[in-house]
Amino acid sequence: MMRILLVRPGYESIFSHMDIVTVEPLELEILSTVAAQAGHQCRIWDGVVQEEPYVPVLQKFRPDLVAITGYITQKNSICRYAETAKKVIPGVKVIIGGVHAELNYRDFYGPAVDFIVHSGGIKPFQKLIGREDLSPQGIGGICFRQDDETWVFHEKIQMDPDEIPIPDRSFFYAHQDHFHYAGLGPCATVKTAYSCPGRCNFCYCCLLNGGKYVCRDLEKTVEEIAAIDCDYIWILDDIFYLDPGRIRGFARLIKERGIQKNFIVYYRADFIAENEELIVLLKNIGLKMVLVGLEAFDDDRLGEYHKQTSCAVNEKCLDILKKHGIGCTGLFILDIDATKKDFDILARYVKKHRLALATAAILTPLPGTAQYEKFKDRLITDDPRQWDFLHLVAAPGNMRKGRFYFEFYRFYVQVLRMNQGKWLLHLGRAFIKGLRQKLSFMGRGNAKVGPS
Repeated sequence: MMRILLVRPGYESIFSHMDIVTVEPLELEILSTVAAQAGHQCRIWDGVVQEEPYVPVLQKFRPDLVAITGYITQKNSICRYAETAKKVIPGVKVIIGGVHAELNYRDFYGPAVDFIVHSGGIKPFQKLIGREDLSPQGIGGICFRQDDETWVFHEKIQMDPDEIPIPDRSFFYAHQDHFHYAGLGPCATVKTAYSCPGRCNFCYCCLLNGGKYVCRDLEKTVEEIAAIDCDYIWILDDIFYLDPGRIRGFARLIKERGIQKNFIVYYRADFIAENEELIVLLKNIGLKMVLVGLEAFDDDRLGEYHKQTSCAVNEKCLDILKKHGIGCTGLFILDIDATKKDFDILARYVKKHRLALATAAILTPLPGTAQYEKFKDRLITDDPRQWDFLHLVAAPGNMRKGRFYFEFYRFYVQVLRMNQGKWLLHLGRAFIKGLRQKLSFMGRGNAKVGPS
């Protein structure tokens, strides 16, 4: 039996202290379940919500293997956490995973890392911990460091979503007050599909799993949802089911089992525009909020992003959601080459459609995407913390950097005002809560973020 510590580093951004959205570490809960099924002892340490610092956890638990996951913004933190584990427990093995590692595994080549999962879902981890000596030989989907510090890359493999177990949610229940979506919560998360059938050129999602979109078995998915003791379920698929038969099957199973939940999902605008009856069907089983990647307000920009949709389609989508009383979070992109006029038009667009919530991300050319190739010669930072969709990582083309940020934050102030103080009140309360927590941690001498 091994002791395995599963780690999600904490993160900080401009909005992280406002506590707008916090999701459970679902990937760690799944890995914990896989490890427990193999007879190992596991512990999850989540730097986002837990107060106990990382180093004392290492010292007390004494893991044989530390598994760390995270996004591009946490790249340096992941490496520091790996280094800290090696210093505190000489001989401990460290494995890295997550979406950034899947597409940019070389970022984690270094003496503090032993294994990197770059494909295959849970399969490489499952096979590795099934070997007493943690030998990586013959395991697809990973890279591993040899004794001479050289790295070996094993072939990429496809994931099978039906191999993923229904996770033990003990961690979620112990910390559920932390997990919510913009005031809706507590909120549990579920994955019913992996990768994305879209081909937007700014997004990682369609590149994951080798670009192959795969869905879990419907019966198993609904079984998982039925077992979750939580009213709000956020389905984290990059796009919820597109196949009409699968949607109808999902709705039928939810009804047959008498499941009463409030669902939050992602959908493409063109799917909603073309399938009003399916959206109504989902509303009848609890659909409350749809996150829609509207991205832009002109067809030329939509074409540049390979959205394969149009402004007219976006309008029809919003009309359908409004007609049926379904909340909509509009997801927009502010291009690096945006003008002041673009900011003003976007603010008017949000006001016109009275969106429940609107978020505007600064176009961030993620390594591995086509947008990265376009902007790589204009990059102005290599600090991964700034690749959070809230910072300019490339030089803007039509205004000074300071003016761009001024217009960006002015947009958010306008959005808060449009919602008649609704979100301002929520964010104010969340900010005070976060400040109190921060002061409390400081008073105890604890560091919330980063190894300590």
